[in-house]
Amino acid sequence: MDQKQDTKASAAMTIIQPKDIPSVLPFFLPRVQPWHLNTCCTLINDDSTLDHLGECQDFDIDALVWAIQNDLSVSCVERYLKRWNAPRIKQELSKPVKMLFNNDLYPALFFAVERNCAELIRLLCSAGADPAQQSLPTRMPVLAYCIMSAEYQLSDTTDALFTLLAMGANPYDLPQDMWCHYIKKPAKVGPQLPVAEVEKYSWCSLEIRAALCRTFNLLQRYQFKMASLLPGRTARAKQVAAAFDITPLFEIPFQIIGQRLAARTVQEWVMSHALHHIEMPLVLLFTGPSGHGKTELAKRMGELLSLPLLKIDCTQIHVTTDLFGPQAPFAGHEAGSPLNNFLADHSGQKAVVFLDEFEKTTPSIHKSLLLLFDEGFYKDRRTVGKQLDGTKIIWILASNQGEEMIQKYWDAHHLANKPEHAQLQLPIEPLQRQLEQSFQLTLGAPLTGRLSAIIPFLPFTPEERAVTTYKFMRKLFNSTRRPISVPATHFARHLYLNFVDDGALASFIAERYY
Repeated sequence: MDQKQDTKASAAMTIIQPKDIPSVLPFFLPRVQPWHLNTCCTLINDDSTLDHLGECQDFDIDALVWAIQNDLSVSCVERYLKRWNAPRIKQELSKPVKMLFNNDLYPALFFAVERNCAELIRLLCSAGADPAQQSLPTRMPVLAYCIMSAEYQLSDTTDALFTLLAMGANPYDLPQDMWCHYIKKPAKVGPQLPVAEVEKYSWCSLEIRAALCRTFNLLQRYQFKMASLLPGRTARAKQVAAAFDITPLFEIPFQIIGQRLAARTVQEWVMSHALHHIEMPLVLLFTGPSGHGKTELAKRMGELLSLPLLKIDCTQIHVTTDLFGPQAPFAGHEAGSPLNNFLADHSGQKAVVFLDEFEKTTPSIHKSLLLLFDEGFYKDRRTVGKQLDGTKIIWILASNQGEEMIQKYWDAHHLANKPEHAQLQLPIEPLQRQLEQSFQLTLGAPLTGRLSAIIPFLPFTPEERAVTTYKFMRKLFNSTRRPISVPATHFARHLYLNFVDDGALASFIAERYY
């Protein structure tokens, strides 16, 4: 090979590490003021100020950012955005906010991240803000800013980060080596980059990468990996979710560890139920081993969909009066029961009822639920003849009964040694049929036939057990960061825990104690 050819070949194979740049840390966003005010406008940190600005002048991105930075309510920001048509707002949210004293440009979404408010991030993204937006001229993606801001804001930005991913942020906006092997702590100096990727990651200087390594925790790295495996949302799915106000449902996979199959099944059933306007309760049975996300998923469904949730421990339910209360004219019927009163308070409304450890219930309880699960109507036991509408209730029954059957299925498909995305490719219908036959024997055919779906929760992989362990470590981290309280004897506070190698530590604890 001659010298010219050798030079050409070497250039094609050249790999470059992004150059370091002058210090930009700590990274704080500047304060923003709406400069174009009418004479009648006075800036007061109150919702009424933004309402007034919306009434008396045209849309102002500076006013929106000012409201975000000054902790005005999310509902107030939503009212402001709804004053103009959706295409206009989407166009405005794509424009960056220019700083007064320099040439830096920041999209409004950066300020919602700075506030660390997942609800506000969800609102802006639903209104058209692009979760892939970058600051200029540094081209830092909003995901990177969200991770790093935890250190300088002294806050946990994990929920905000998950919301960005759920709203469509691309995990590949961060170098893949930092999260692909999520158990492993990311290195402060990454591998050399191919020429094609140098410009894309030019924002990731050695200083910024080191800052990311300090704050990019195991739970976040895990969800980056999971986000890279999830299929993109179709335009139809987005349209249906927006029409029925269930867009937060897309966040479910980011709120639990593992259980991608269960999360996807729940999403499909809730969306299908809404799309077809089914005037019947949605009844889902979660089955699988304890501590694998059944309660967590039920709780998150209520939170994300902003629905009231009632949890009932079925180990305390032995007869129908324990569940519904006595009927009139028997003594005590005026008090009802938690379930009776919850159904009465939310008659005709959407709500979630979670019946935990349902396998402990008796045949009399099963029989009493048949009409509720079928037609959705129920008579209030506190008031004779008053019929309640429960057709919009989402019932979630949790049971450990199918644990052995699920474990056999898991072992037969050798899932413990397969990558995470293998679960989503499983033929799950045969397992669901086996579980249905098993529940027919214990719950009876009439009740089992009224279940909308039986959703198996699979065992955790060793990596998922480590991430689950880290969630508890993270609770300790957040607890010790709070202020000391002498009256409450909370002395182990005002501390900063630093898990030097969070993945290795979580794996060590999970291997021995999980």
